[in-house]
Amino acid sequence: MSRSGRKSAPETAGVVRRTRLHASLPEVFVWIALAVAGVATVALCFPRVFPVESSPWTTTRDAAVEITLERLRDLGEPVLDPYVTASLQNPAPLEMRLRTSARAGDAPVPEVQKRLSFWSVRVFERGAPASSWSYVGQVALNGQMLALIKGVPPDYESPAQLTMEQARERADRFLSEQGFDLTRFGEPTERRVQSPKYTSLFVRYPEFESQNVPSLDYGVEVRFVGDRLHGFFSWWDDPGQQVFDEPLRLAVLSQTAHIFVLFLIIPIVAFIFVRRYHEGLVGVQRATYLFVVVLVSLGAVLVLTARPTSDQFSMANLTRPQVTWLWIGIQLTIYVPAVAFLAFASFSSGESLSHGAWRLKLASFDALLRGQWQNSTVASSSLRGVAAGLVFGGGLMALLLVLQGQGVWPLWALFWGPWWENAVVPGVTLFLVNLGFSLAYTCFGMLLVLTPAVDRFGVWLGGGLVTLLLGVLYFPPVSVVSFGASMLFGLLGAAVLVALYLTYDFTVAFLAGLTQSVLFGAWPLVRSEVTSLQFQGFLALSLVAVPLFVSARFLGRREEFQYQFDDVPAHVRRIAERERQKVEIETARRIQSSILPELPEIVGGVEVAHTYLPASEVGGDFYDVIELADGRLSLAIGDVAGHGVSSGLVMSMARAALTVQVGYDPEVGPVFETLNRVVYRSARRRLLTTLCYVLLDPKTRTVQYASAGHLYPYCVSEDGSVRSLRSTAYPLGVRENLTIEERDARLEPGDTLFLSSDGLVEARRVGTEEMFGFDRLEDSLSRYASRPATAFRSGIVEDLEDFIDSGLSLDSDLLKRDDDLTLLVAKVF
Repeated sequence: MSRSGRKSAPETAGVVRRTRLHASLPEVFVWIALAVAGVATVALCFPRVFPVESSPWTTTRDAAVEITLERLRDLGEPVLDPYVTASLQNPAPLEMRLRTSARAGDAPVPEVQKRLSFWSVRVFERGAPASSWSYVGQVALNGQMLALIKGVPPDYESPAQLTMEQARERADRFLSEQGFDLTRFGEPTERRVQSPKYTSLFVRYPEFESQNVPSLDYGVEVRFVGDRLHGFFSWWDDPGQQVFDEPLRLAVLSQTAHIFVLFLIIPIVAFIFVRRYHEGLVGVQRATYLFVVVLVSLGAVLVLTARPTSDQFSMANLTRPQVTWLWIGIQLTIYVPAVAFLAFASFSSGESLSHGAWRLKLASFDALLRGQWQNSTVASSSLRGVAAGLVFGGGLMALLLVLQGQGVWPLWALFWGPWWENAVVPGVTLFLVNLGFSLAYTCFGMLLVLTPAVDRFGVWLGGGLVTLLLGVLYFPPVSVVSFGASMLFGLLGAAVLVALYLTYDFTVAFLAGLTQSVLFGAWPLVRSEVTSLQFQGFLALSLVAVPLFVSARFLGRREEFQYQFDDVPAHVRRIAERERQKVEIETARRIQSSILPELPEIVGGVEVAHTYLPASEVGGDFYDVIELADGRLSLAIGDVAGHGVSSGLVMSMARAALTVQVGYDPEVGPVFETLNRVVYRSARRRLLTTLCYVLLDPKTRTVQYASAGHLYPYCVSEDGSVRSLRSTAYPLGVRENLTIEERDARLEPGDTLFLSSDGLVEARRVGTEEMFGFDRLEDSLSRYASRPATAFRSGIVEDLEDFIDSGLSLDSDLLKRDDDLTLLVAKVF
């Protein structure tokens, strides 16, 4: 692993080397066999995993509504133009009680099992408040009426009361008319509830069969309000119910917490997307397709299920239709867009990370998005994904069967939903709801999280960390009444998706998760005794396999999906271009670094020190110290306007010309004449170059110098006095013929020559426009006058760092400099 912690290119390529875009013919048969085995395992284990499941499913939602509306006539006049809601209810405490009894060896009780799942039908007057229902009916899945209740109007008053004998007589007659066999019940008991305007009387009939289930009483109860009959309902009473409250509470909280997790990760995903978008690293075209798919899928689910899913909500005096539309509006403006945005931002950001070898992981999904389904790439990934999902579902069902002995129960009540079971077309709704969530969470987990994690930490560590993260964030593939076991299943589900993505590709992981979810939701429909519901179950499974059906004839062939240049998204091409430019800039930086000299501490008997810090990868400053044959030293420092590649090229050209000219004629006049001619003829006017050039004779300590638009050099005496060696001329390249002021000076033993670029005096304090300036520079020069050249240079740098006050050194990659910084120090003896 490299020093940065990232995997090298060969290692990354190794992660995806196993990604084959087509499956061989033997592999096709293996996957088909595994898929059949997965379905067979589900069929075998399902009735054993749910031994107390509800009675046979023979009644649809619409049929339950029709039964209720017809039977309501037994209680009074029907509501004209009613608003009806119907939702599937699954009392989890009752199921846990029956599971406990079954585990203890008690015989199953069909009359109680009917109450494990039933249709709750509520009838409203359209103008009435949402909390004021007119009638409620409860219909078991086999069509039996479990409850039929008439609501009490808000203004109802009745001082009349029935005696127990009167109530018993009317209750017996009413139950007989409803088809109840009164010989099944014991002696009824009376319960009265006093209200300010009326008295409610409840006549409760216990069933004899309740003796077969210790500590569980159940039966039917008839209600009278005043002297009016208001219907009947099934009841059950378990004194030990509190034992089940805590595990059920944890199970419900765990499911609810996963909903809020979405809103915790959205800000993080949004931050990553916005940052990469502003850097030009992401494209949004195909991500927008996914946004629309998720938005439309979940939006359609809301429309199909709005009535039953909003049935438990009320607000002020809003009517039930108004609450329904309010529910749709809230979900369509908050929750559904959040899920769609998660898919959008995760895919766009994650796709930009999936370049190079990782791009193969998106080949089949790219083909799906482009509508190019008829190739072996799509066919192979579809087969692998669907088959892996069926195998995973079968494995989970087998594991649930084994863990039942340890008290790990997948309750029937937690197995339903969300939402689809109440829809008119449950199969289509089941597919749509899982399509939306699977797309969003697979994009987030596989593209945005797993890809960079593996790049940084490697396959095993990165994959393991992501599995832990997704095991907490994702909905578990199956909910059980055990928090620890639920976490175990969450980790198992995440591990399967991670393994499939790393071994195959994104489409396989996505389809596997989608198939497993749809399989578990569709299986109760498939096992029902209603042809229309069976059709819905098979339809949901068929919709998952549509890509496979379309491309099945290409299985085992080698007609792979091939990327063309135009197929590559524009932002991916930009990323590739930037990577190429980075390589070129890095090459230019290395070349420049090789051009600029590393100076020894002593040159020709003179102490020398320097600092060179470019503002970008390629700087525009240059410097040199050359020892001449006659013992003199040639010192030069220059600055090309700006910084970056263009300035660096001019700098390299000027420095090369300087080296050639000094070797030929090092005198001040010829050097400026030659460099001015080179810059004038070769560089654009805006890339003007400044130059300070000094000829130093160490023996006589005399200097000849000139400056073309550059900062004057300083002469610093050992006693701390500072004087600038002034010489003025236009920068190089301004005019074809350059006139300079060549000056002479004499140094004393211990004097120091100091040359610098304007990046020193123009350095700014962090967060302000205040510059270091000449006054601070001259104070620093005086303070360190007596030090050796290296210590003199270091003192100036330290003063500059203290002024900037950034907490960072000047050569830190985190400190942004506006200009190149170059210092050159020469101390004579």
